[in-house]
Amino acid sequence: MIIFINLREINYSALKKRLLHIGIVVLIVFVVKSCANVGMPTGGEKDEDPPVVVRSTPRNNALNYQKNEIIIEFDELIELKDVRQKFVISPPMNEQPTVEARGNKLEVIFNEDLQPNTTYSLDFADAIVDNNEGNVLENYSFSFSTGEFIDSLKVSGNVWDADDLSPSEGVFVFLHENLNDTAVQTLVPIRLAKTNSVGEFSILNVRPGQYRLFALDDANRNFKFDQPGEKMAWSDVIVEPSFEYREFVDTIHIDSLEVDSLHRYTKLVYTPDSAELYLFQHDYERQYLVSEERKEKAKLTYYFNRDQEQVPTIELTGKEELSDLFLTESSFNNDTVTYWINDSTYYNMDSLSVRLRYQMLDSMDVPYTRIDTIAMYHFEVEKKKKKKKKKDDDKPEPIPLLTLKDVKTKVDVYGKISFELKAPAVSFDYDAINLFFYEDTIPVLVDFELEKDTINIRRYTIDKEWIPGGKYELSIDSASIVDIYGLHNGPIRSSITIKEIEDYGIVYIKIIDPQDNWLVQVLNKNDDVVQQRRCPASGKIGFRYLNPGQYMFRIVVDENDNGQWDDGNYYERIQPEKLIYYHEKVTLRANWDGLVEWNPNKFSVDLFSRQFRKPKKKD
Repeated sequence: MIIFINLREINYSALKKRLLHIGIVVLIVFVVKSCANVGMPTGGEKDEDPPVVVRSTPRNNALNYQKNEIIIEFDELIELKDVRQKFVISPPMNEQPTVEARGNKLEVIFNEDLQPNTTYSLDFADAIVDNNEGNVLENYSFSFSTGEFIDSLKVSGNVWDADDLSPSEGVFVFLHENLNDTAVQTLVPIRLAKTNSVGEFSILNVRPGQYRLFALDDANRNFKFDQPGEKMAWSDVIVEPSFEYREFVDTIHIDSLEVDSLHRYTKLVYTPDSAELYLFQHDYERQYLVSEERKEKAKLTYYFNRDQEQVPTIELTGKEELSDLFLTESSFNNDTVTYWINDSTYYNMDSLSVRLRYQMLDSMDVPYTRIDTIAMYHFEVEKKKKKKKKKDDDKPEPIPLLTLKDVKTKVDVYGKISFELKAPAVSFDYDAINLFFYEDTIPVLVDFELEKDTINIRRYTIDKEWIPGGKYELSIDSASIVDIYGLHNGPIRSSITIKEIEDYGIVYIKIIDPQDNWLVQVLNKNDDVVQQRRCPASGKIGFRYLNPGQYMFRIVVDENDNGQWDDGNYYERIQPEKLIYYHEKVTLRANWDGLVEWNPNKFSVDLFSRQFRKPKKKD
């Protein structure tokens, strides 16, 4: 349909009003619709950017600056997190500068005069964060010089704990111009830095020269290795900072099919950039007697703070001629020693005076024998008797019997059966101990070796080549064992089952380019050594009878050939023994065997530490 309009008959004034009304209505609808779509304001995108430096007084890398204040201004409000622990100034000062955040400004005030012609570097690590979201300004440092030039070289690397290659966090790393071995003990370093959470360090603003490199967990924060308990590390190599241009490959925008067209570029690198230091603690504690106790009337126990080379000796005061009065029992390293009195005439006394002799070191580390006279007390507490029922009034009290402790009912194929007495035996009939193997249901008497422990004199071990899956019975005749209290055993029967071969896993290891001083160890999830073997010339080793679970494998470079890992000793210039780990964990299942091919020459301490280790919590 076509409509014709007579323009002469249109009322233009009314049309204008009509169009104005329509326009207002459209505008209102548009506004309402827009408001309905917007909803609540979002406040914009979340701030994920760290603070940015906009200006500073002086400027970074300024020359001839000798005022006592540094002001660094950021583009937003800032806060400082753990600045006392994280901030480091190099070279070190006798009195730490005052570091404060004021709005969007960071103020550093020096509390002592600056050294002339010296480059200062202020390392804030990750202590600077923004006030709103806590975004961290990572690895921020600021430098200036009080002289005509800035020292610009750098020394970088990592510090790891020597005993398990954990990253050493929060440890100072020093450069000493004095190359004497005792400089770290007597002098403050010329430059220093602090390790981050993965053990990395970068010592900035180093001048050309030769240096000794040390790491120190500085307990008294005097920048000297003067406390024997402080962990430390050092490099055998004299450090000569330098720089070079290295060629790198752009691995971001490459086509793996066009190897010849890889984009290569050169970059300025400060060396050394991968120094390795291994932190350890010296065997420093002086030996002393910690405590003593007499929990049983015949049992005297003495606790020492550390291992002893010799077992202490004891005698009853005034009865020194009674040389066989005591039976001695000690821990593996003699730090706990127990003496059992085997004569009731003396152990029934409430109070005893004894003389204890043990080795000590004087102030010049010369050994001498210390004699302590100690009073030992024990008072029997009378136990309340239980009320008997009338029908039990005529029954005699049961005679206490000697019992066995720690007898396992399930034993590993490679394990041993052992049992322990509550008190040492004064009479032990070895012929009354029998072991039976069950062939079907018939017990057959079998041979075995029964050994008395030389350290724990109350423990006895049955050593035998077990049949996997076999069932055995330990039999001990009545009254075959009598202890120092006069107690004897009743008849004892204990059933024992040996695990099946199928209960275990086996790992075969093939080591490439083996060395004759390598000790190969299997570690469980707690880092305990469960098995170890000396590496043969072939490099092929089999670890059998491993219980299901997760394991790690490592090599100890056993320099002194003593079958264990050893710490270092700076006083004797002995580095801790090197550790090499297999690059991944191995999960073993029951009735499973696997082959591990291992090239220790490709081991990266840094990659291993980042993947499997965390910094240890400080005491």
